[in-house]
Amino acid sequence: MFKRKLDEICSIIYRFICYPFVRISIEKNTGSIMKQGSYLNKGSKLCGNNYIGRDTLLSNTVVGYGSYVNKGCDISNTRIGKYTSIGSRVTTELGSHPLDGKHIALHPCFYSSGGELGYTYSTQNSYEEQKYIDKKQRVQVVIGNDVWIGNNVSILEGVTIGDGAVIAAGAVVTKNAEPYGIYAGVPAVKLRSRFEEDKIAKLLSVKWWDKDVKEIKKLAAEGFFSDIDNIDRDDH
Repeated sequence: MFKRKLDEICSIIYRFICYPFVRISIEKNTGSIMKQGSYLNKGSKLCGNNYIGRDTLLSNTVVGYGSYVNKGCDISNTRIGKYTSIGSRVTTELGSHPLDGKHIALHPCFYSSGGELGYTYSTQNSYEEQKYIDKKQRVQVVIGNDVWIGNNVSILEGVTIGDGAVIAAGAVVTKNAEPYGIYAGVPAVKLRSRFEEDKIAKLLSVKWWDKDVKEIKKLAAEGFFSDIDNIDRDDH
């Protein structure tokens, strides 16, 4: 107990006294903005030109170039693509309890031998609590490129949100979201697609977000991104 409390004290000192200087270094090295109280836990990385809102915690999460995560978010074991917009108070919900029609008790002490909660009655693990997309990298959620996620969204483990998808505010995402689909509700369901199927196929083929920044800026200056019909141009 004393070691745990000492670790907690050291963590608090580091986070609130030392980490503001680390935050400045990250901002300088990545050209990003990290607001007060934002924190990158172990395994997290900003790829450049990012914005991390106030009091947002990222754990083992990589944020792609140009993407932002607004205030009050708690996101773990996640990979976020480029130019993605994430609203306030978005969370990833990791871990589950057995609803397999076999286990009697729902509390982890009856099926997990790890004792993460301070005790356990189990001598072996009889239920897999965590669902991974990439177990080696401990990735449990993948959010694509050019995605828009509204405020107060919860994303369950094992979910992939496709490129260009929209998740409405307050939604609970329990299953994969298709590229360029618009989703809302609890649980989130697809309302419609943003574009026609042939346009979506072309967008996924072009992958404009992977182009050089100078080329993207040039396309933006030409108004390329303001009309979906521009995707059929031969000069993009």
